[in-house]
Amino acid sequence: QLLYYSPAVLSSAVAALTWMQIFTPTGIANQVFNAIRHTSGVDMRWLSSGEMVQFSTMIVYFWKYIGYFTVLYITGITKIPPVIYEAATIDGASRTQSFFKITLPLLKPTTTLVSIMAMLQCLKTFSTQFLFTQSGAPKAPINVITLNIYNTALKDYNVGRASVMSILLFVTMLILTIIQLKVSRSDDVTY
Repeated sequence: QLLYYSPAVLSSAVAALTWMQIFTPTGIANQVFNAIRHTSGVDMRWLSSGEMVQFSTMIVYFWKYIGYFTVLYITGITKIPPVIYEAATIDGASRTQSFFKITLPLLKPTTTLVSIMAMLQCLKTFSTQFLFTQSGAPKAPINVITLNIYNTALKDYNVGRASVMSILLFVTMLILTIIQLKVSRSDDVTY
């Protein structure tokens, strides 16, 4: 589990800087791409093309958080009592039926937690996009609200507008979390 979780321990800035090196024209991402396609010297423009910078950002966040969410799901699965599966086997349930009728419903609290955390992370993401744009990546494809707040406050010198944007971001995150919690409470999980 430590191996799964280790990328989540890194700060977003360190993860972004590491991946920026991987995405350079001579970096390992282009080398792997060229090896797969049996080409040489083709630059995928990971950080200079609008479409590719979006894809690159998704790769960084997927790599950073998939292990963390995997650990949460592993923990959720280990909390399911084995006697439930034994009873299902005695009743003649197949593995597929056990998965869809037992495992998935009992993982609903974990899924709720993961979805709330992923949504909040998406709304508050900043470092990767900031570092990518500082290195010359196009800003428009990866201009998230937090980067927009930063630019409004510190580059446009409009602190009032940035403050309002920050408050609206907080209220949006709060409302979405409350809605998600209310929806998830509709079906309580009992063992």
